[in-house]
Amino acid sequence: MLKQGTHDTGEVTLNYFEVGEGDPIVLLHGFTSDWRAWSQEIGLLSGRWRVLIPDARGHGDSTGSEDGDYGYGARTRDAASYIKAVVGGPAVVAGHSMGGATAMGVAARHPELTRAVVLEDPHVSGGREVVTEARVWMEGARDLLRTSPSFHEAIAGLDGNSPTKDAAAQRLDASQAIKMDPETWNPFIDGAMFDDYDPGTELSNIKCPVLLVQADPDQGGVVSDEAAEHIRAGVSDCTHVKLDVGHSVHKDAPIEFRRSLFDFLDAI
Repeated sequence: MLKQGTHDTGEVTLNYFEVGEGDPIVLLHGFTSDWRAWSQEIGLLSGRWRVLIPDARGHGDSTGSEDGDYGYGARTRDAASYIKAVVGGPAVVAGHSMGGATAMGVAARHPELTRAVVLEDPHVSGGREVVTEARVWMEGARDLLRTSPSFHEAIAGLDGNSPTKDAAAQRLDASQAIKMDPETWNPFIDGAMFDDYDPGTELSNIKCPVLLVQADPDQGGVVSDEAAEHIRAGVSDCTHVKLDVGHSVHKDAPIEFRRSLFDFLDAI
């Protein structure tokens, strides 16, 4: 049974859910989502793993940042604080998109807390070209925000535009996004999301096994082939899987994603 809890990081209060017993795995959702983004994986993993799923700051039922800090460093601090206090030791850390970038940050800056890392089409994942690609997407998002009557209508529009998602999935995405603190958009819009990120340093500091699951850039994936190669070259132990689907790999190709995930977990 899912258990709900909260954790005070000293900056924000994170809402989280937990289920299962065994070695810990922490699942980090992407931008505009919340813990429910991993709902299909929770049951499959909880038979063997202690599964922990926090809402990121400003998302879901976690509180927002009083000083407006929603950048890479802030999310990394939150996740590290959560793992140290709630998990109590090293964990497998898996993240999608924004959550993948956070997982990478924890592995690079807090190696004592990471047993292995799963990066599902992560934002800010390779060289500076990824930062450029992400900002192209942000420009489109900013235009939608500026032309929509309200923040929440804009968010619903962004989350309803995936051609690979069915209507139920789109409604779930929109319901997650509507709970966001609108201030979380500011670092995306002004470019501050990546200010404290250095690709070479972060990657070279990751010493644990890494699974990189890359989406197809032609279908909305945010990791280019060049960025994927940058990760493989920068991390000493990297398993790379590329799937012919869009950015939300675990939703668009659930069977293939789970096969890659479970094979990786069995090997570590």
